[in-house]
Amino acid sequence: MSDTLAVVGFGSMGSALVAGTLRSKLVSPSSILVVDPDPIARGRATTLGCTASEDTTSIANASWIALAVKPQAFPDLSSTLGALGSRALVISVMAGVSLTRIHEAFGSNVRCVRCMPNVAAQIGLAVTAYTFAPECSSTDRDFVLRLFDSLGTTIEVPEHMFDAVTATSGSGPAYLFLLAESMVEAAIRLGFDRPTADRLVRQTLLGASTLLAHGDRTPSDLRGMVTSQGGTTSAAMAVFESHGFRSMVQDALRAARDRGRDLAAMAAQNGQPASSVVPNK
Repeated sequence: MSDTLAVVGFGSMGSALVAGTLRSKLVSPSSILVVDPDPIARGRATTLGCTASEDTTSIANASWIALAVKPQAFPDLSSTLGALGSRALVISVMAGVSLTRIHEAFGSNVRCVRCMPNVAAQIGLAVTAYTFAPECSSTDRDFVLRLFDSLGTTIEVPEHMFDAVTATSGSGPAYLFLLAESMVEAAIRLGFDRPTADRLVRQTLLGASTLLAHGDRTPSDLRGMVTSQGGTTSAAMAVFESHGFRSMVQDALRAARDRGRDLAAMAAQNGQPASSVVPNK
């Protein structure tokens, strides 16, 4: 085996993994092999100094294999990779593909870890939930955590909670984006032109998110700082509360979690991977 990180799939998540790896200097560009059928994707990889191939069997001697493909591609991919008899550590960022199914594809003794970053991996601000198979060594853990720490924050979560992770942090960015959309449209109705409304909303949400991320003040504490009794923010909060905002958020996360469970169950029953929960966040 060679000290090569093979990244299968060079879409948004695969490219984010490579970018983080290079940023952290965990692996040199020449030790990264990108496998993707798209010549444009392979071209982007070679521009970074990586080796690129469309041949999946080229990963046979890699030390680490990161599966960053759509889960729909897993059945065909698993038949190829399983035949290689690779002894690499398998790192999956596929939604809806359990450790059990990875073991079925590669063999019961394969060392594998399931990870779920979110879209902010593209800018190094992701939160990544992860769970290791029992066969993984401390060296495996160290490599994986160094890799995903380069994309943001990492949190160990039991695999049975991964559908809840999908609902909370995997799909979570879309909730903020919907809020941003709604605020922009509301600001336009208040009289702003779109560029001004867009700029006001983007910076407001950036500032608020950054404030939330720093220090130990709770969301409730921070909200209280902005909300004076009888003031403008209080008037807005009253409207949110009257429309059941908290219950709506709880129902939305529950629906996302339950849909993830349904898709995984259908996948197991049909022998096919669940259609993408995370990419359709």
